[in-house]
Amino acid sequence: HVWPDATSDKAGQDGGDAISATVWVGIPPQISQVAAVSQVPVGQPVQLRPDVTGSGPIAQTWYLGDGRRLTVNDPVVVYPATGIYQVTLDAANPLQTVSRTHIITVVPHAVAQFTAEDWTVGVDQPVNFINQSGGQPPLSYRWEFGDGLDSTEANPSHIYAAPGSYLVHLLITNGYGQSEAYGLVTVGLPPVADLVIPPSVPAGVSMAGQAYGDDTVQSYVWDMGDGRFREGSAINHTYILSGDYYVLLTASNEYGSTQAGRWIHVDPGALSTYLPLIVNTNEGTAVLADSELYPLDLEPVELTEEFHMEPVELPANLTQAERLLFYINEARHQFDLPPLHQIYALNVAAQQHVDDMADYAYTAHVGSDGSYPVERLLTFGYHAGYAGEATAWGFEHAYEAVEFWVNSPPHRRIILNRNATDVGVGYRVDFNAPNVWYWTAEFGNAYGPQTGPFLRLSQPEAEYASYLTSLVDYRWNWPLPLDEDESFAVYLYDGRQAQLLGEVNEPALGTLYRLQASAYDTLALQADGTYQWQVKLQKGQTVLAESDLQPIVLTWDTAVPFPTPVFTPTPTATPELAPTPTSTPSPVWPTATPIPTLPPQPIFPTAAPDQ
Repeated sequence: HVWPDATSDKAGQDGGDAISATVWVGIPPQISQVAAVSQVPVGQPVQLRPDVTGSGPIAQTWYLGDGRRLTVNDPVVVYPATGIYQVTLDAANPLQTVSRTHIITVVPHAVAQFTAEDWTVGVDQPVNFINQSGGQPPLSYRWEFGDGLDSTEANPSHIYAAPGSYLVHLLITNGYGQSEAYGLVTVGLPPVADLVIPPSVPAGVSMAGQAYGDDTVQSYVWDMGDGRFREGSAINHTYILSGDYYVLLTASNEYGSTQAGRWIHVDPGALSTYLPLIVNTNEGTAVLADSELYPLDLEPVELTEEFHMEPVELPANLTQAERLLFYINEARHQFDLPPLHQIYALNVAAQQHVDDMADYAYTAHVGSDGSYPVERLLTFGYHAGYAGEATAWGFEHAYEAVEFWVNSPPHRRIILNRNATDVGVGYRVDFNAPNVWYWTAEFGNAYGPQTGPFLRLSQPEAEYASYLTSLVDYRWNWPLPLDEDESFAVYLYDGRQAQLLGEVNEPALGTLYRLQASAYDTLALQADGTYQWQVKLQKGQTVLAESDLQPIVLTWDTAVPFPTPVFTPTPTATPELAPTPTSTPSPVWPTATPIPTLPPQPIFPTAAPDQ
């Protein structure tokens, strides 16, 4: 064992240098056996594997007796000529070197031996056999592959046409005799497999893929067509950019692999964001994984050491936001990346977010109205690809915020994103706000497709449960302003038809819209069950956009009894009896039996929907 700290550290009285020494503690090597083999045929590989004990590391030096010297441990050697060879092994560690000799006799007799690159293969897959036989040349070979075919090559390759187990036989012959060797090859079929994926999916929305195969499948590998791979029979994947992608599934077993593929079309219509989520916890600030908020497909950027942003003397008339822009591009310059172009729409979006954080005393990427960064860019008119958002607070100077971003792995890949071309910056100082200084940078890709707009439901969540008689707060986000004749309609589906809960044409806050409605009061619904609700953006009778359907569970409140109708009998009038004078009857001709009149259709109570 090496003790690097075992040192003599005494300095002379005159202040001389201390003396240090490394001490190695261990056991000297011992060789109990040089090699397990004493006789080998000429030309056959043999491994020299000694039995050595002692403290490592132990280095081996071999002298093969024919003038060769090897300095590798446990070598594989071939003797090209017959004879008797004295093999010497030197084994050394830092304490001592010991030696031992061994006699190996190399004989001319034929000895058959072979191996295969793979003993388990698929049908129509070549098997390469490696001859390891020895003996005095010339040698003749005869291979029998177990399927009726043979070969006389030294190192043949063979293809089996049917599954099964095949006993391979090798016979070698020379002037001193012959020798045989056997090996078993197992041939099987690659798996039967297929995949199921949707024909299309919006960008930024997770899609599910399912692989199917027989019982022999050992692994599934998915090539998603966008440079990323997934493993497993069931996968989820999110495409960031729109386009057409070929998804290739490879199913493998011990005999080979089978591939199946499908095309998928990715529409540019849903949210796709690139940002880390930062939240305040009781213990401080935490950065959540990207997958906990949105899919993030930016490559990580590694640092070899902590990044330091040195402050630069800038013109006094520069605003703090302009200083932030300078330091962002300076950081990119230090990593050999091109500068970003400042875009007005991104500036407005960034400034709105810092103002929102300061005004509402929060620090997050989701706005006070529930808006996502990519939605805010649409709101303020940026019509290219979204490339991320970075926020910081509590830093007085712009260079401090940028230094923090570069040293934070989830922020670093946004700041140093090679695909970003545009940026907008925002700054707010407010000593009445919790964190005083607020910074935001919005990033864009001028060559990327615009994301959205997307009509996104935010509340209530899926499978939310409420009473039929309760007011439910329906909320959704839409990033664009409405025209005068446009409005949102909220529908409730009972499995058969859509029923209108109400309409809204003004936001409650920013991009947030809401409608409060009771299914019983508005629609007179009384049946328990799982319904679905949906929001549609309409212009007259034309639907411009619609949200996903979201399930909601509505039940009857047992504390509220069903209204029971009261039966009121209709009084009947008793006629007064009066004598009727009689007259001479006259003949009466028969008349046709009158056709009965159908009763009127029942009238169901209706209620006008709340506005």
